[in-house]
Amino acid sequence: MRERIWRELVQAIHNTEFACLYAKEQRKYLTWFNISILVFSSGGVLGWPIWNEFAVVTSVIVALMSLIRLVQPHFIMNDKQLSNLDKIYTFYSNYRNELEKLWFDFEEARCDSEKAHKRFYNLKETEKEISITVNETVRKEPKKLVNLARKHSIDYISQVFGYQTK
Repeated sequence: MRERIWRELVQAIHNTEFACLYAKEQRKYLTWFNISILVFSSGGVLGWPIWNEFAVVTSVIVALMSLIRLVQPHFIMNDKQLSNLDKIYTFYSNYRNELEKLWFDFEEARCDSEKAHKRFYNLKETEKEISITVNETVRKEPKKLVNLARKHSIDYISQVFGYQTK
């Protein structure tokens, strides 16, 4: 049971870190996307005196911006998806905290193997709730973010638990 709790705790720490980093990156992309749409749309509309001889260009710019806005959810997360990432982060933060409590209770013999087993699987049952949201929201796991989340997780584990992990 000890090993199972530990592995789940390590994974929960990683999931928390990844959700935080992923949300931050996606918010950055969405911000730049919205700024770009605003600049190009404004340039097309407000630049009318400059473009009045080339009305087709202005129309094409505005039409392209509308088209890009329509396909945006397929490439960049929207506000609902970012809200889901926040829910995922909150879930895994709480989940990790509960696993840490269980880990310390079990390590310090405040609960026996049977109670730890029951608490662990009751806690594990709550993960089902968020699984659907994770599957709908996290489309890909960029290797760069996975590696950074791993590094943050290892640093956290080393500081809090004094363990070195692979």
